[in-house]
Amino acid sequence: MIIRAMGLGFVLWLISMIVFRFAGHMFFEPGKELLPFVATPVIAGIVTFICLKLLKEAPGDEAEAAIGLALPGMLLDAVVVHEFDVVMPYMSPSMETPFAALMLLAYGAVLFVGLSMTKLAPQDERV
Repeated sequence: MIIRAMGLGFVLWLISMIVFRFAGHMFFEPGKELLPFVATPVIAGIVTFICLKLLKEAPGDEAEAAIGLALPGMLLDAVVVHEFDVVMPYMSPSMETPFAALMLLAYGAVLFVGLSMTKLAPQDERV
């Protein structure tokens, strides 16, 4: 289950990085970050919901699958942010920090959706 989710997470990360590399400068410009900051967590949440349904996780395993979806991207985006000028040559170098914040919002949305979809057994809800 986790390996399938991590594989899907890697594929989703690769697709998003290709889009950001070649078209990111069209919709992610200095001074105009509001729309991406509002849209990205919503899109990430919807994509996560769809992916978790496609993976057909057992009830209670959605949070683990969401971690599997988010983990490859979180690890690889650390390299992307570190080498931002090389990986994102068409984007302004000043967009490095907003890009990193945007990715944190997206992965936070992935984890939130996974946690909110998880149905815990009554014995798991003890404090």
